[in-house]
Amino acid sequence: MNKNPRMPALLLGLIFIQILAPAFGHPGSGIFVDREGNVFFTDTGQGVWKIDNRGQLRPHEGPSHHFMAIDPDGRFTKTRWPSFSEPSTDIRKVGANPTLLLCSDFPVTVGRDGALHYPDLGKDGRVQVFRLTPSGSRSVLATPPAGSDGRVLKWLNGIAAGPDGSIYYSVNAAVHRIAPQGTISTIASNIVLPDCTRLPNVEPKLGPFLRGLDVASDGTVYVAANGCCALLKITSQGEVTPVLHATSPWSPTGVAVSGDYVYVLEYLHTASDNRRDWIPRVRKLSPDGTAVIVASVERSGSGSSRPVQPQARADSFVGSKAGDERGVGGIKLCWCPPDRFRMGSPRSEPERRPGESQVEVTLTKGFWMGKCEATQGDWKRVVGNLPGELTAELPEGDDFPVGNVNFAEAEAFCQKLTELARQSGELRKDWEFRLPTEAQWEYACRAGTTTATSFGDKLSSRQANFKGKPYNGAEPGPSLNRAAKVGSYPANAWGLHDMHGNIYEWCRDWYHSRLPGGVDPDLYMAKASATKSGHGDVSRVRRGGCWADEGWPCRSAFRLRFEPERRYDHIGFRVVAVQP
Repeated sequence: MNKNPRMPALLLGLIFIQILAPAFGHPGSGIFVDREGNVFFTDTGQGVWKIDNRGQLRPHEGPSHHFMAIDPDGRFTKTRWPSFSEPSTDIRKVGANPTLLLCSDFPVTVGRDGALHYPDLGKDGRVQVFRLTPSGSRSVLATPPAGSDGRVLKWLNGIAAGPDGSIYYSVNAAVHRIAPQGTISTIASNIVLPDCTRLPNVEPKLGPFLRGLDVASDGTVYVAANGCCALLKITSQGEVTPVLHATSPWSPTGVAVSGDYVYVLEYLHTASDNRRDWIPRVRKLSPDGTAVIVASVERSGSGSSRPVQPQARADSFVGSKAGDERGVGGIKLCWCPPDRFRMGSPRSEPERRPGESQVEVTLTKGFWMGKCEATQGDWKRVVGNLPGELTAELPEGDDFPVGNVNFAEAEAFCQKLTELARQSGELRKDWEFRLPTEAQWEYACRAGTTTATSFGDKLSSRQANFKGKPYNGAEPGPSLNRAAKVGSYPANAWGLHDMHGNIYEWCRDWYHSRLPGGVDPDLYMAKASATKSGHGDVSRVRRGGCWADEGWPCRSAFRLRFEPERRYDHIGFRVVAVQP
């Protein structure tokens, strides 16, 4: 083991002196997520840190090595390591279930076959990828070919296990794949980033200087372009896209994929040869491209480090303008700012119905509204099995709305989503997911308009999914006679799709014959005060119209009651994130 943190092991020193400017060190790139959702990452100036599945950052047992793998079943706890080409190489086993495998000198990964894979120099001085079983049996999996410049490859910058049993590795400007049989293929090579923000002291000839990487379940590779302060997404077809940028001198070094989320280990780079000058942080990238810092480290004195839990400002969860978008818990949301509006329909509105008499409403708090209805994919990800049967009119598909859901099930979805989003750190503890109140729903649907619909005083089935006669003389359009994939029709001015048509949506309130007006109306708990004529003792509100209706029930003010215990294929819901 290298005892002096200021003096890297000989092999690493030779490698990085050749490729980087003198005095430019290199921080660790090890980061992994275990089966319980805990995140572990290496800190070359301190040791190992753990972000538990509640988002709390704490020091964890382990040395200040550069690389890390996770042995999820603890198979390597008794394994004896073979001799390595560089005598200073040290692999540490930390914990039992899972076991962290921390390496001082080369990247490591545990494949689907349960074996440890790592690069080392063969007898001819060429780098080879070795396979080590828990019993200690070692064999050569593959010998990587020469680089694009024709030079014999001397090292690998990163290595990761793929979902198909393959092993992926990165070099300065390429990512390659080793099949279980040892065959090597290229995922992407000669990668050039035109908008590269060059990390100081990294020579341009290194290209993006790819380092840590990980592979999603669909074979998509995420790799840290350390020299360009970026995270790259590489499809199985080799298409390269930057998906995250850091501000120099911060730059990604390692990647861990967990479900739909990507955790990125970044370091504050410095020309110092003192490891403690390298400061790590972790950012979490959501499917919609939102990236937030979930953990960072602060040095104090010469011998200790302090975890810093990023605490957002009180207003940081609030949108800056109507229609701002963000993703939370896998749900795309649009911001609806606080304001006053007139709820209901004027007497002159064609096809208006009883119970739509206008009232003034003041919403003192803004909220995030689901950009689309909750989908079958959302339901399966959050809850599991779909709540009711699919029909010819409600086809199966993750992008179709979830239907056949009763009121209690929709509320239970919101509660579970709240729990999961808080655990992931995406949702503040003083916010929660709910069904929208009737006032919130109509306010969001109108998106600042006073017309019968958010598209004006007419509505065509080219603008919304409904059946038959368009509203108020609008141009006729196609009738699907079934649900459509969410987002198939134009959004309103605040970015919300399908507020008109497609599927009815549960609201939070009990149904009353008169619209609730005033400040922040919420009739969720107003059942006891309702009269029989108001139906407040038996029904909840549903809004928006559906594929089986004509155009007129899809108006912004149209409201309908439905018994909360019942379900139907044309009734679903969308969520709001609110601060109670």
